Amino acid sequence: MAEKKNYWEMQKSFWKTPAGIAIWILLLGAFLGGGLLALNFFGHQYPVIESFHAHPVVVSPGEASNLSWSVIGAERVLIYPGVGEVDLKGSVRVEPNETTEYWIAAINGTENRSMSLKIMVDRP
Repeated sequence: MAEKKNYWEMQKSFWKTPAGIAIWILLLGAFLGGGLLALNFFGHQYPVIESFHAHPVVVSPGEASNLSWSVIGAERVLIYPGVGEVDLKGSVRVEPNETTEYWIAAINGTENRSMSLKIMVDRP
């Protein structure tokens, strides 16, 4: 004769099945995701530098290169040397006289992110 399981034993065993484990993972993801989302709403949002590129990256003396960037979640964006404060997205033409490392800084309150790239000047 088959053993009869009570209601609580059946409920406990469900959470050990692939479907139960999947539900636990989804609930955990929703909880953690909601917590991170709440941090961005109630605290300072972390700025994100989506892209920072130069084209071309190698120039001859007297030639120009275009810096382009995209930033989200920042109050201020700075590019240095020689450019200064810029919009969250855009591009600017630069004419370095020598190989130069350019930095972008995304600032939101006390949260900062930065990234750099080099434009090389090819001396013949």
